[in-house]
Amino acid sequence: AERAANQALSGLEVANPVEVSPDVLANGKAHFDIFCIDCHGASGKGDGYLFTSGLFPAKPTSLVDAYVQDKPDGEIYYVITYGSISGLMGPHGSQIQPTDRWSVVHYLRELAK
Repeated sequence: AERAANQALSGLEVANPVEVSPDVLANGKAHFDIFCIDCHGASGKGDGYLFTSGLFPAKPTSLVDAYVQDKPDGEIYYVITYGSISGLMGPHGSQIQPTDRWSVVHYLRELAK
């Protein structure tokens, strides 16, 4: 319950400090392609190789549907940093620098368009 509260609070209190630009979107895509694509797929719909091959136990969250897209940037950043509440997505805070995590958030917004 505390983790869910912290995640929601991050959405309310933490704004994306990175201004969107073509370079930021390219950086976000580059990091998405390294850290996210295997589970979430190139489309972001949760159809990545680890799921479609049967290697992952559950369908990953679609990053382009309202469930994610309706969340504030800070909440998405929190999940990238600390992992999902369910524990199926691990934390990436030690693997992806803060500015790059914000770039991924911008890329997810673009992916949903």
